[in-house]
Amino acid sequence: MAQILNIRQKIIWFLDTLKGSPVKDKLNYTSANLDAANSDVRHDDNEKNLKSLLNHAIATTAYYKAYTAVNSLEDFPVVNKNLIRDNLKDFTSNTFELTTCVKASTSGSTGVPFSIYQNKEKVNKNTADDIFFSSKSNYRIGSHLVYIKIWPDKFNFKQECSLKLRNIHPHDVFKLTNDTIDELITKLNKSKEAINFKGYVSAFEKICRHLDALPENPITFKTQSIITISESINLYTKNAVKKYFGVWPVSRYSNLENGVIAQQFQGDDPRFWINDSSYIIEIFDLNENRKLNYGQHGRIVLTDLYNLATPLIRYDTGDVGTMHLDTKNKPYFSELYGRKLDLIYDTKGNLVPPHITDKLCKYGDFKQYQLVQKGLKDYDINLNTTIKVDENSMIKEFKTYFGQDAHIKVNYVDGIPLLGSGKRREMVNEYYKTD
Repeated sequence: MAQILNIRQKIIWFLDTLKGSPVKDKLNYTSANLDAANSDVRHDDNEKNLKSLLNHAIATTAYYKAYTAVNSLEDFPVVNKNLIRDNLKDFTSNTFELTTCVKASTSGSTGVPFSIYQNKEKVNKNTADDIFFSSKSNYRIGSHLVYIKIWPDKFNFKQECSLKLRNIHPHDVFKLTNDTIDELITKLNKSKEAINFKGYVSAFEKICRHLDALPENPITFKTQSIITISESINLYTKNAVKKYFGVWPVSRYSNLENGVIAQQFQGDDPRFWINDSSYIIEIFDLNENRKLNYGQHGRIVLTDLYNLATPLIRYDTGDVGTMHLDTKNKPYFSELYGRKLDLIYDTKGNLVPPHITDKLCKYGDFKQYQLVQKGLKDYDINLNTTIKVDENSMIKEFKTYFGQDAHIKVNYVDGIPLLGSGKRREMVNEYYKTD
């Protein structure tokens, strides 16, 4: 199998060579930049790329032409999805023929459609970033990869050839049922290759919940790596994946409009390695456009150094996190809280830790669960289970998190549906409205 993998990799890189090695060149740069021991190397490269981006945006977009006299990133405004969506033409560079660009579209967790354009260099950098960070989880390009997410109903000939060449096996998250999970495992058990996985946290949780109900673990194939995307992983899923698949999952922070923003270190290290070869990351106050210091949690605002088709300068991702510098001046996230609309606050307005949902596990074996903040002091705990829990004990404990004056209601539900994005939110805030 190693020989087949080697041939597959050679074909992939040969095809890249025929195009002038755009991905290989970007991968070499990414590796040299992110693996560099000297932080001055990254800083100098970023400063050069940033200056080029700002000059390009000012000269070629209607929105940024008003900032001709501006020389520093700090003088640019923070922008968000709503502003860009409503003024996409003004944010799009006039130097690109849009038919040569890739249109990246997503509804995300909000259900609101959002699209931008990406130039070829940006697309190639995204591919290189994916290859680099995937390699840090033991995945090698061309290896057997089961990719669980939303997929189109049909693939065209070019897409099918690309998937087969890269040995990617798509599995639609909306078609993930107990029967299809059994079929997938049976099929993979016959494989002589080690298997790699990538997909939504909710998909792996569903697989593990199904395996919990079986008398024994049916998995006999070897798992090489698992990368979870798009959602913050909970304690149950992390431990269950290790139990059934034999490897720790690596959590990746990414989105469709940008690419790989950060990825968790391997093993038990909870830190997220920031991809500062592609982005400049800033943390802003949750409620006002005020930049915060390292160690403070706030909105994650990024500047994409490679998207010249739709320049994203100080783009509010809608996510919340805490950023630090390590001893080598490399930035990392110590916490990723998910989207601001997925955060819950106590009765005094203080942020509740994001993985508080893990505290529910000791009260029963739930298929799914969800915390919803309905009002300033009103909270719902939705449980998908047929067995009633000790509600008094649960409410008593969660009052220590939300406040003794909290009104907590326990609801028994038949299911918690996936969003249109294919993800499931464990925490929902219906009280604090966000942009």
